[in-house]
Amino acid sequence: MINIIFYQFVSPEFCLMQTTIDANTKISVLLQADPDLVISTLIKLNGKFSRLKNPVLRKLLVKRVSISDACRISNTPVHDFLKRMENIGFRLKADPQSATVIEPEPLVFTEPLDYLELDVRPILARGKDPLKEILAAVKLLEENQGLKLINTFEPVPLIQLLAEKGFSYRVSKESADLVITCFHRTGSVSDCEPAAAPVSNAATFDRVLAGFEQSRLSYLDVRQLEMPGPMLAILAQTPALRSGDALFVNHKKLPVYLLPELEKQGLSYTFKTLAAGDVHVLIYRK
Repeated sequence: MINIIFYQFVSPEFCLMQTTIDANTKISVLLQADPDLVISTLIKLNGKFSRLKNPVLRKLLVKRVSISDACRISNTPVHDFLKRMENIGFRLKADPQSATVIEPEPLVFTEPLDYLELDVRPILARGKDPLKEILAAVKLLEENQGLKLINTFEPVPLIQLLAEKGFSYRVSKESADLVITCFHRTGSVSDCEPAAAPVSNAATFDRVLAGFEQSRLSYLDVRQLEMPGPMLAILAQTPALRSGDALFVNHKKLPVYLLPELEKQGLSYTFKTLAAGDVHVLIYRK
């Protein structure tokens, strides 16, 4: 009871003081502590951070984008960013800029014969996530054809996603609100497809579920969320899973694009299909 009362009255300032950050810290960690204060502080540092006020862009960016990524996108010195965060209460790791910035080695970009052009600015203006349209365009690419993506910002999460699938890229910042990113596949077409989905196994699911203590289970229902809401909601909880913890997810389908990300986090999963549009997914750390 004491713990419950304590957490009900924890102040944002306390959350900031308990959060230690460096250049690799995800923007989502900052926003979890005090979103209004963080966003207003960043806008004073660089007006480009006003994009964080847009809920769609915020969802697209914060889960995958680190402080170093955000500084690269906005052309902001990492030192200045970290100093502003320290000023509002975050704790900096010892020599936070000396931390090795985790970035995939980019593939050498080779110019394709032609491009399939996709302008996602109208989609963003409607408050929608363009990821579905982008991945659909990627599947349409022919041999030696590239994707020319027209956007309002450097799409770091997409760059990371496609780089892992064998795409090289080139970013051209035409103006403050016009960024053209060219992608060219160096791998095969099959590299862009998700791995074959595992087969639903109710017996395995029930056996694994029974092995977890009720106190170590948390529950999440994402069936009413629109894409990419389910993936974002799940990824918001998976970093907190410790050995012996499990996340029970009610989903409309098996999230095949999420599975590689779970594996990267060292997590295991099992699932069972109850009916069309009703799938139970158990995500856990052994």
